[in-house]
Amino acid sequence: MRKIIADSSSLILLFKCGAAEDLLNNCCCIIPEPVRDELTAQGHDGSDFFDQCIRKGALTVKIHAGGAAISISLHKGEMGVISLYNEGAGQYIIIDDGRGAAFCRNNTIPYINALLAVKILFFSGIISRKKFDVAYLWLKSNGRYSKAVIEWADAAGFQELKEFLL
Repeated sequence: MRKIIADSSSLILLFKCGAAEDLLNNCCCIIPEPVRDELTAQGHDGSDFFDQCIRKGALTVKIHAGGAAISISLHKGEMGVISLYNEGAGQYIIIDDGRGAAFCRNNTIPYINALLAVKILFFSGIISRKKFDVAYLWLKSNGRYSKAVIEWADAAGFQELKEFLL
């Protein structure tokens, strides 16, 4: 089973579009403590779902050594995600924070966003075409993605994303 490290923004977006459970049932999803705290904050969308996922073991919370090697300003969650990747905790990152994604890109850390995660679920045969269409359209409409990110995601096919398949 693939080990993936995710930030809270991505997991919340996947929850809202109806794809989080599909992802979590088909990979080993690892999160740092600050992401856990964001996901389970009382009254936030999906907090009960994510709390239950942690208790069932569908989300694994790991402590990271720290982000001393990360020289840009990131939120605690994104810093933790990148630190866990640098420590070898996962094979790639799902991140929807712009600065975090730029750091990954500039440091050759393999990453995708929630928009591409839904494509991965479809290409891996985990979700139907209909579920993909609904989730993907919702993310494009609600995910705060730039036009360039949406255009790249629209054009990305199986070959571009095969290294991320579940």
